[in-house]
Amino acid sequence: MRRLHWAASLFMGLCAVAILMPIVVVSAAALNGGRSMVFPPQDSTFDRFVEFFVSEPVWTNALGNSVLISFSSAALAVLIAWPVAYWLWRVNDPLSKLLAGLAAMPFALPPIVFGVGLGFLWAFGGALGTIWAGILSHAALFAALPLVTISIGLQSIDRAHLDAAATMGATEGVTFRTIVLPQTLPYTASGFFFALVLSFNEFIVMFFVSSSSYATVTLQIFNSLRNGFTPTMAVAAITFITVSVVAFSLVARFGDLPRLMGADTSRT
Repeated sequence: MRRLHWAASLFMGLCAVAILMPIVVVSAAALNGGRSMVFPPQDSTFDRFVEFFVSEPVWTNALGNSVLISFSSAALAVLIAWPVAYWLWRVNDPLSKLLAGLAAMPFALPPIVFGVGLGFLWAFGGALGTIWAGILSHAALFAALPLVTISIGLQSIDRAHLDAAATMGATEGVTFRTIVLPQTLPYTASGFFFALVLSFNEFIVMFFVSSSSYATVTLQIFNSLRNGFTPTMAVAAITFITVSVVAFSLVARFGDLPRLMGADTSRT
């Protein structure tokens, strides 16, 4: 048994090394003083970080677009998912199931298929290349994530609490405000952060709907590849990693991560 424990610990250690080594290499490559991304870094400096976050308009504009689109689309995805999830939980009729299926469908489609379709849609409507079209596109694409997390949160509510509220004469609005909403808040926040991270890192759909009118960080990395791999790209990669780690850490800290990952917590 002890040997099995040591073998498991060794395997997990090797997995951690395999994950951390590329991150270490990319982080070090961002410190290069020149325009080439080499490892170990040469003439170490933080100038590339200053370029990405402060001084280089190409990258700062791209970062601003990414932040705007990811936060706005994640918030809109939650607003789309909440009424659908609540209706499905309260009524569970064929229409609510149909709406839930339609809300989840874009996430199930291949991104290139969804991206091409949206490209034609926004071109026909005269909105191709606008920021708000990108926000709506990502909201539709990632609404499935808060839909799932909010549905899990609603299903975790103890029905005895609802019966007690009804017995005491609480209206549906009061019950929602005092019981349903507080108990599902961690699941709502988890869905928001999941959608935010994927929106911040998404490339294919944004490639079609932006129509080269603006660039997010992912698009700017693609556009910069013609000049080779530069240390500023490594800074962008570090930013992606940092956003993901912070968001998922918040989900793990304040959300019900075991239930979100599919664990049966009723037996604990």
